[in-house]
Amino acid sequence: MKRTILIILAILTLIPAALRAQGSESLYNGWGLGFEVGLGGMAPTSSLGDNIKACALFTGGLNAEVNRFRFKADVAYGQPSFKNKNPYAIIDDQGRDAQLNATANPTLVGLTFQLGYTAWRRGKVSVTPMLGLSWNHLSWELNDIKYQKDDEGIERPVIDNVTATGKSSVGWMASVDIDIRLHGKLVDSPLGGDDQQGHYTSSVRISPFVTHARCSGFIPEARGVCIGATVTYAGFLRLIK
Repeated sequence: MKRTILIILAILTLIPAALRAQGSESLYNGWGLGFEVGLGGMAPTSSLGDNIKACALFTGGLNAEVNRFRFKADVAYGQPSFKNKNPYAIIDDQGRDAQLNATANPTLVGLTFQLGYTAWRRGKVSVTPMLGLSWNHLSWELNDIKYQKDDEGIERPVIDNVTATGKSSVGWMASVDIDIRLHGKLVDSPLGGDDQQGHYTSSVRISPFVTHARCSGFIPEARGVCIGATVTYAGFLRLIK
């Protein structure tokens, strides 16, 4: 009898906690839309790092979720510096540089599409591994160089022409979204439906990432992975019944 009473008391103690957990998890069911905007940085490795330096990134994007599945489309902007002054290895018949970078800091634009699943959620923190594709475009200007003799008869480099150029690359990308929720609140009928409510949350999102890229026209070919991280503000509105 005593054992039965203890079991009943244990069950009665666990029921409220289970109901709270169920109610909390119900806020993540269904579907919703969100955005993120923030800053970050990346550093190239291998032969890619022999040509381009690390740089800061400005990033933003949209994401959609269905239950625990997340889809993200992000855009990033940066201006890395060149290490290699003549990436196409254009030389004249005497072995001198016949082409040099005219732009010290090229423009880098990246676009990524990723799909992930929220594998862990505890309190205000959730962890979502992501995997997808990235497209990156590097654009800058090149100086075509010729050599002319000056008044003293010394040959000096002279800019003969300026050419705009660019390189695009498509590769894989993997990242992890670590969301730290700041606050959340219920919103009545966000889409005008009488039987719907929305749950809006704001979070700080920390996203370490690794992505593959290459510049096939460089001599030698430049390829490698870029490692980095972004810190963003993420706002999300999920529809619930």
